[in-house]
Amino acid sequence: MQKYIITASTAMRSKTNGGVVYMFPVIIMKIVYLVPLMFIWRTITASGAAIEMSLSQLLTYTYVNALLADMLIIQTYMTGWDFDSKSTAMFTRPMSVYGQVISRTVGEWGPTLLLFSLPMAVIAPFLGIQIIPYTLWFIPSLILCISLGFALEFVFFCITLRLRNVSWLMHVIRAAIISFFSGTVIPFRILPFGLDRWMAYQPFGSLGGAPLALYVGVNQPVRVITAQVVWNVVFWLIAICWFKQSRERMVSFGG
Repeated sequence: MQKYIITASTAMRSKTNGGVVYMFPVIIMKIVYLVPLMFIWRTITASGAAIEMSLSQLLTYTYVNALLADMLIIQTYMTGWDFDSKSTAMFTRPMSVYGQVISRTVGEWGPTLLLFSLPMAVIAPFLGIQIIPYTLWFIPSLILCISLGFALEFVFFCITLRLRNVSWLMHVIRAAIISFFSGTVIPFRILPFGLDRWMAYQPFGSLGGAPLALYVGVNQPVRVITAQVVWNVVFWLIAICWFKQSRERMVSFGG
């Protein structure tokens, strides 16, 4: 495990090589995203709109999503618009490709968790936010969410290889699709016409929205965990098989 720990440590340091001050724009953008949503939920609930979540649940849902955003929606260098040189370098190191991607990504979470998530979690009670999870089933759900996120990253990477000439467009489309269908921005529970049930069981519904729903207590653990396990098995099988077939295409392009 030492080589993966070193990789994670190096990735963590790379995020702050220019100094901690370079993390400020990231933190500011997270706050800019968080504050308007908090006001929107307060306005909606104050208007008497019929929704199936309380104001406390909505605020906690949005707040925790901001704190754990990197874990709820996995993003790696594999599916970025400039993925070529970074992805082909994976084969120049005496390490598992899967291990490299995972350890590097986990390491890159460190600065944001320390400089943003931890301080925000400490001040949450003073802002009237319930930071304690409704059920501890949130923890295995979060682990399954992270696992599925990495599987989907490898799947989207294979799609990007197939559509190499429009990789930048694939990057934008992927971000838009996952942001909406994962339930991190808009909780599935408040969707009308029974859409919440359908959205919760589609593959992206087992990402961020699943652990968040358990965190605030608006879904049943058995349903959520079962769906996450099923989609993990399906997409890891697809990812491993497809990635194995896609290696020649990637290496030949990289020279």
